[in-house]
Amino acid sequence: MIEFRPHHFMCTLGFKGKGYSLSFVRNYKKIVEQLRADPHTKIQVTKHIDSICGACPRQTNEKLCEKQAFIEKLDNAHQEILGLEDKQVIDWTAAKALIKEKMTINAFHAACEGCQWKAYGVCESALKELLIS
Repeated sequence: MIEFRPHHFMCTLGFKGKGYSLSFVRNYKKIVEQLRADPHTKIQVTKHIDSICGACPRQTNEKLCEKQAFIEKLDNAHQEILGLEDKQVIDWTAAKALIKEKMTINAFHAACEGCQWKAYGVCESALKELLIS
C-alpha cells in the first residue's frame, strides 16, 4: 500500500518528473507509474512522512519536513476540500474521481497558495484536464 499526505493527491495528478533531487524524482516516478499501471492500487492517507516524502532531501532527522508548518497547512487545506480522513484507504481511481468532484480551480489556488511548484502550472493543467474528462 502507498501512503499519501493529503496534498500529494494533487501533486501526483500533476507530476511531470521534476523534484527536489534525483532520488526523490526516481521514487516519485515509480509511484506514479504504479498508479498508472494499476489505478486500483490502495493509498492510505497520512499526515506524516509518506511514500513520496520518504526520498525527499528536505526531511529532518526527526522525520519532519524542513517546512513542516507549511506542509501541514497544505495538508489541512487539501484534506478539508477533498473530505479525506487520516488513515482512510482509497484507490487512485476513486482519488481522481474525488478530485474531479470536489477540487475546483479556485479551491486549488487557495489550497496550493505558496507552493513553489504551483508557478509551473502543471498541477493546474492536470486539474483542468481532469475536470473536462
